[in-house]
Amino acid sequence: MALGTLWMIDLVLAAASIVVLVALLYLYRANFRTLRSPLSLGLIVFAALFLLENLAAMYFYFAWNESLSGTGYASSVAMPMLLLNAVELVAFSTLLLVSWR
Repeated sequence: MALGTLWMIDLVLAAASIVVLVALLYLYRANFRTLRSPLSLGLIVFAALFLLENLAAMYFYFAWNESLSGTGYASSVAMPMLLLNAVELVAFSTLLLVSWR
């Protein structure tokens, strides 16, 4: 079954978050190698857990699209997830910008 527009936007936002999180992991790993700080290690764990969350979210978007498309609840679920993903992407991008400097 074809993905709905909202689900497709959710997938794109989750994929963009994954790209930003991979960049954050790269930066945090470099910082940890240099500083050996517990804070750097905590930031690596933070980014890795959010990376796993976004990978799981992409899986669930495919699964929910299939199971919810016939019930009429697909847009009821997709719209709040879209808003959450958009806020999450802005937050991760801000963190990347601050960390990059």
